[in-house]
Amino acid sequence: MSGSPIGLFGGSFDPPHLGHMALVQAGLDAGLEKIYVIPALPVHRTLSGHADGRTRLEWLVRIFADQPQVQVVDWEVRQNQPTPAIATLRYFRHLHPHTAPWLMLGADAWAGLPGWREYPAHRSLCNVAVFARCGAMKACGHEGWRQLAAIDKPVCSAAGHWMYIEADLPDISATELRRHAQSGRSLDAWTPAAVCREIEQAYGRAYEIKPGKMETM
Repeated sequence: MSGSPIGLFGGSFDPPHLGHMALVQAGLDAGLEKIYVIPALPVHRTLSGHADGRTRLEWLVRIFADQPQVQVVDWEVRQNQPTPAIATLRYFRHLHPHTAPWLMLGADAWAGLPGWREYPAHRSLCNVAVFARCGAMKACGHEGWRQLAAIDKPVCSAAGHWMYIEADLPDISATELRRHAQSGRSLDAWTPAAVCREIEQAYGRAYEIKPGKMETM
């Protein structure tokens, strides 16, 4: 895959939902030829505790089973501890020494990148694709990163580039989905059918069922 544009999409996926699928498709539409989906034990946030790493990994494998360009990997889950992005980027460099991957970030994550552990070492290990919903304010660059208008193989074979990708992403919040599960609401409109019932059960049963709420067990 040397020279091919590869995306790295990491996240807690707590739980995975249709917004994640839409972002992956937006990355493929923008020119990424392969995307690694990386469920994480994040450094900067606390997981809900309702689905462990292996469960989230299995859900993602099933969600993307019919997309050969997408591979779900256990690089961070198998560490069984929070893993900073810089460690994952170095591991990718070990596997693909001649390819600079595209780290797939939302606009908020891109804005906070200078605060990440060991920054700016990331600039020598990856490019960044910044995704935002259509009509959102365009992201600004960071010192030392070179902006591109598109994923261009010859130009972006080296690290240190970034580009802004405006995409038709659904407005879905994992936090809100967990609240829906707590209240016994169906998640059919927000989660992939292949794993919807399991997500409802995993996130619903972990909460105390309040009077007047529908139990999902």
